[in-house]
Amino acid sequence: MVRFLLLLVVVACVLIGYRIVTDLFKKQMFAGSKRLDSNYSGSARRGAEPKAKESERYYRDVLGLSEAAGEQEIRAAYRSQLAKYHPDKVTHLGGEFYELASIRSKEIIQAYDYLKNKYGFK
Repeated sequence: MVRFLLLLVVVACVLIGYRIVTDLFKKQMFAGSKRLDSNYSGSARRGAEPKAKESERYYRDVLGLSEAAGEQEIRAAYRSQLAKYHPDKVTHLGGEFYELASIRSKEIIQAYDYLKNKYGFK
């Protein structure tokens, strides 16, 4: 009887924890999409680029870079961030994690491409 109650408590805690984590990731994903929209001007929804200075600052933040970071630091940050957030690393965790990792990795790739094109390196 005691083992059954213990098992019941453990299962209940796991379910509650899963629910809390799922809600937090949904809120974070929603906040991330709002953050992306706030960095663009009104015409951005029609495909225009963000304002130059704002976009560079945003893209450097995505990669975790300072304003003074050069080509090597940009490359290293890109590789490091993509290694952390690549969707293939979370496929076993379920669809929500995969979707979140996909969104984040797209942001990282977009930031790297922007900075790479701006500073003219391959």
